[in-house]
Amino acid sequence: MTINVVICIITVIGGCTVGRTPLNVIQMLWTNLIMDVLGAIALGTEPPNKDKGQSVTSRVSRRDKIVTAYMWR
Repeated sequence: MTINVVICIITVIGGCTVGRTPLNVIQMLWTNLIMDVLGAIALGTEPPNKDKGQSVTSRVSRRDKIVTAYMWR
């Protein structure tokens, strides 16, 4: 998500100041692909958290918060 926001900001600012976009469509797609894959690998290889009574196969309720107080810290 962060890289998508940065690419949008760079494209808008570059388009307004220079008159053309600094990155073409293919470059934006490659940047998005590379950054998303690296983030997915980082999240996918993180060991499961067995603290707080949560097992790897436990179900999560729809009412549970996505970002917990532990994550904010």
